[in-house]
Amino acid sequence: MARKGRSFAFLAATVILCGPIAAGQSPRIWRASHTLKTDNRVVIDRLHARNNRDQEDYSFLNAVGAVWPGDIDKSAAGYMASTGFLIDPCHVLTNMHAVYTDDLVMDPSAGSYVSFAVGQTEGVGNRGALEGLKFLLSGVVIAHGDTVIVDHVVHNPENDWALIRLAANVEAIIRPLTIASVDVAQLPKNRRLSIAGFPADHRSLRGNRLHLKELWGSDGEVVRVVWASTAGAVIESTIQAARGNSGGPLYGDFDGRQHIVIGLHQGIRGNGIDVSEDTPNIQILFTPAALTSILAAQARTPCP
Repeated sequence: MARKGRSFAFLAATVILCGPIAAGQSPRIWRASHTLKTDNRVVIDRLHARNNRDQEDYSFLNAVGAVWPGDIDKSAAGYMASTGFLIDPCHVLTNMHAVYTDDLVMDPSAGSYVSFAVGQTEGVGNRGALEGLKFLLSGVVIAHGDTVIVDHVVHNPENDWALIRLAANVEAIIRPLTIASVDVAQLPKNRRLSIAGFPADHRSLRGNRLHLKELWGSDGEVVRVVWASTAGAVIESTIQAARGNSGGPLYGDFDGRQHIVIGLHQGIRGNGIDVSEDTPNIQILFTPAALTSILAAQARTPCP
């Protein structure tokens, strides 16, 4: 039975610098193996456009938060933080590998406990491991893709998604993101797309506390779309990312609509920053079949 949801501002806590492992990554602290190319990722202020590059309004990304596999007690220590985002007031979408972290994962049962923190705090008064994330709620996994994980390596990344139902609705000030499936013709080579999330290499370590205040965004270009199976596809792109970005929204503007989420960030190649057409990073593309599965699970478990 799902535990009763709670939401509150974060307090200080001791942390472990750790995170779910994306496809092909080893379970260690993120480190660049060599000199990085220009790091074009930027901090995103969801409350004050004046603090963003070109004073752009990023309030729509306030639905992006941190996800932990486990209960609230684990999340209070900053354990295993990855990224996820709201698609309505009580459903969070993320990667399957972000919430199932055993060495071997094959068709796991639903109902696993998950914690989700979302919303940017105002000012700099909060201190602690989770500074800047305003609301913390418990939830359970209610559906996931058909992914097989062996030794922390995801073998079919096109199906690497999981849907979480929170035990309580997030407050109305947090507006969910819109997900959609788009025609592959709208994703030609060099088409610009973006992600947002909490990359592990940009979490500031001070003393024994790890600060997750800053949400980071990255833009890049489509390299190619790979139809990995009848149920799903992946996008290879030059978007820069690191561990911790897993489960973050992949979004762009389509058919006159802004900030449409068409997929999830899934994994990195190399160190994730020195990324090119030869070593592209990987995002999941929502195919009609994948989107149907996600929306059906959402409809079966309506928000309270």
